[in-house]
Amino acid sequence: MIRCTDRLGPSIAQACRASLLIAALLLGVASNAFADQYRSNVRELSKPPPEIGQQDPAALLKKIREPYPRALLLRELAAREAAAGRYRQAADYLDQALATGALSGVAEQAMREDLAGLRSASGDPDAVIGSLEPMRRSGRTMSPAQRAALGAAYARKRRYTEALPMLRSAVEAAGAAVDLSWLRALQAVHAGLGDDAAAADLALRVLRRAPQQDQSWLDAAAWQLKAKRDTRAQALLELAARQGMLSEPEQRMQLLRLTARIGAPFQAASLLRRWIEDGTVPSSAERRHLLAQLWLAAREARLASTAIEASLQDRTDPQLLVQLAQIHMDQERYAEAERAFERAIAAGDDGADVHFSLAMARYQQADIDGALAALSSGPRGNAAQQKLSRSWSDYLQSGRAREQAMRAAVERQAQQRGAPDDLQARLGGGFEERRLDVTPSAAGTSGDGLTPVGAEAGGNADGTIPPWTGKTVSASERAPEFTIDAANQARYADKLAPGYRAMFEAYPDFAMPVHASQRSVVYPKAIDIASADNLERAKLVGADTLTGARLGFPFIHPQTGVEVMWNHRLRWRGNSMERRTTQVVVQANGATSSRLKQHERLLARYANLDAPSDLQQDNVLLYYLTWFTGSGDDFLALVHETANAERSPRAIWVQPPGVPRLFRLPPVGYDQVFPGSEGLYFVDMLDMYNGPFDRYVWKLAGKRELYIPYNNRKLAEGVYAAKTLLKPGHLPSQVLRYELHRVWVVEATSREGTRHSFGRRVFYVDEDSWNVVLVENYDSEGRLWRFQEGHLNYHPGIRAADCAPVVTYDLKDGRYFVNRLRVDDPEAQFDVPGIGTRDFLPSAVRGRYVH
Repeated sequence: MIRCTDRLGPSIAQACRASLLIAALLLGVASNAFADQYRSNVRELSKPPPEIGQQDPAALLKKIREPYPRALLLRELAAREAAAGRYRQAADYLDQALATGALSGVAEQAMREDLAGLRSASGDPDAVIGSLEPMRRSGRTMSPAQRAALGAAYARKRRYTEALPMLRSAVEAAGAAVDLSWLRALQAVHAGLGDDAAAADLALRVLRRAPQQDQSWLDAAAWQLKAKRDTRAQALLELAARQGMLSEPEQRMQLLRLTARIGAPFQAASLLRRWIEDGTVPSSAERRHLLAQLWLAAREARLASTAIEASLQDRTDPQLLVQLAQIHMDQERYAEAERAFERAIAAGDDGADVHFSLAMARYQQADIDGALAALSSGPRGNAAQQKLSRSWSDYLQSGRAREQAMRAAVERQAQQRGAPDDLQARLGGGFEERRLDVTPSAAGTSGDGLTPVGAEAGGNADGTIPPWTGKTVSASERAPEFTIDAANQARYADKLAPGYRAMFEAYPDFAMPVHASQRSVVYPKAIDIASADNLERAKLVGADTLTGARLGFPFIHPQTGVEVMWNHRLRWRGNSMERRTTQVVVQANGATSSRLKQHERLLARYANLDAPSDLQQDNVLLYYLTWFTGSGDDFLALVHETANAERSPRAIWVQPPGVPRLFRLPPVGYDQVFPGSEGLYFVDMLDMYNGPFDRYVWKLAGKRELYIPYNNRKLAEGVYAAKTLLKPGHLPSQVLRYELHRVWVVEATSREGTRHSFGRRVFYVDEDSWNVVLVENYDSEGRLWRFQEGHLNYHPGIRAADCAPVVTYDLKDGRYFVNRLRVDDPEAQFDVPGIGTRDFLPSAVRGRYVH
């Protein structure tokens, strides 16, 4: 019969008491309750076990072959290793003991708990999770020490949401006698979850338990600062100083460094500035430099600029000069940025990226020759930098670069002067177009025959377009009703866009499987109500200036082409969105190239159900961040889309490939080549169309019934492999799906005096969703050149629709470009938790993404 005294005994408990989070776990091993359990664990042996005596257990282990005595010897060896603090070796011995299979019942369970404690003491979180997670999942009762050990292991793996309930319940169960290490672990979890207030409270609790430790005071004060409890932090500092803990300047500097390290550089910088000003810590070159670095880390541009200038008086630091120049760039003070970059180069930072930054500063001032000189005078750099420099040199030597730089400079000067002129009109951005002869009746009233967002509610005469019911309808997965191909296309010519007729001519094997139409788009009620309210208040002042609208579609009874396009721009697509998709160029022979992953993050400010922006106060329509990976020449762009171009045009920042900098650019767009598209796709083709309307005269040509790509769930959900989809000429017809729907037709003709690669464009806009679904792009000679096809799908979870994937066919050279394609990519996320305006500040993007 095995008694409690045969167990691991107090040696393990004593050795592990100091280990993180498991003292109580192993102390419990020697409890009377376990002794009682062991008394019930009786083994009947065929013969008495050999005498073990007081011989060395390691030597005996080599002689003993019976499983049960071996288990006892291994357990004794584990106790010896644990007493010496060698927990990993002790755990190995217990593993071997359990492997003998000689123990059963509660004895084996108790040993497994000991093993979990030893693994926790060994500092291996994976081992702890492997031992204790099965207990949690099975619903078995766990002791407070076991919960604390598992929670701490989760925390070390940054699984904070799982760690929180484990540690919280362990701390509550322990009460006033809780182990300090448990409190510190719970504090770390709250910090990891961003709950600074809870972390600060726990730091105070630790301080009350261990006031004799200097570090407890420093931790508590630092966390109060981060939680913005400055008064309490100051009181703690005074108490600590009275006890002689912060009497020396270096002790205060230790607090500053700790405060910065836990993620509160603003509070650290504020303290350091105050202490330098009141003489608490003497000013020195090192501390002035630290102050500049802290303000930079806190993203306080104005304060950082002042501190950097002060530090530069002590010594010339090329890195600080570059950082100062970047601040000036962010603030659009390009002349100051140019001088700072020049000083950095003179001080020895002669890298290719600094010369590129200098070129950008000069470009922003419309100094094209100076920008070219900066590029040519710098070192060659790596392959990516050389490629970037060549592409920018080519661009800067084009007339388009000079035109855009001059335009941006004029706009900045007008803004700085507060010019009341209609800048958009003065720069050629007015709009002229034909209005519809008939104005529809007000939407949302009974009997008017329109949906709440302005579509015709009724079906068509022959029933091939059903009526809109206001209920979400799932698209049928049945076989197509018929297929349109090159042989029978003439029969359906009146319902085919010219782009499809061109596709049949270019690709005789192209075909369009047509399914029964389903009007699946139903927007949230708040969008419906706001759209009706916009009837009386929304208006355009110039093509690129919207006023009066709020939340919903601004023009549900459009009378101009620009009004239709504004509906597309401002359509509801969730408060926020995050997705990763694939883009690829398919050559005429079927070979693929330029395959990239595009990552997108979007935060709506205008069409935001929780907090719609007021255009009178907030000029931003949406924030958009995208970056590309997979080529080695990764690229990032940040966009703040605006409603009133007169007040401020869209703001754009980019990180070019190979350059760890974020640059503010003029309002680019138009026919700038989209990254990774090999020239097939321009920036203003993204989302079917985006950006300013000033280069075209827009005309609303009415409505048509057309076959358009619709409700292709399989394509949207990534059911098909890339090798199935990416075929020569076009996507294979068997993966396509078309329905008959009514679309608005908008024609855009190049405005005299402006330049764009496309002389004319025709947009087809789905009436139910206001998404552009097809675009025909014509060259300057009037020939159809590129045909965009957006596969529209409805997302019932957020009640929004968008086009993904989008295919752009070049009808001249046989290539095509696919973007927003889901093949091996995760499902898009909408209404992303925690995403906010601060995530799209240039400083935040630079800190998180630019490396």
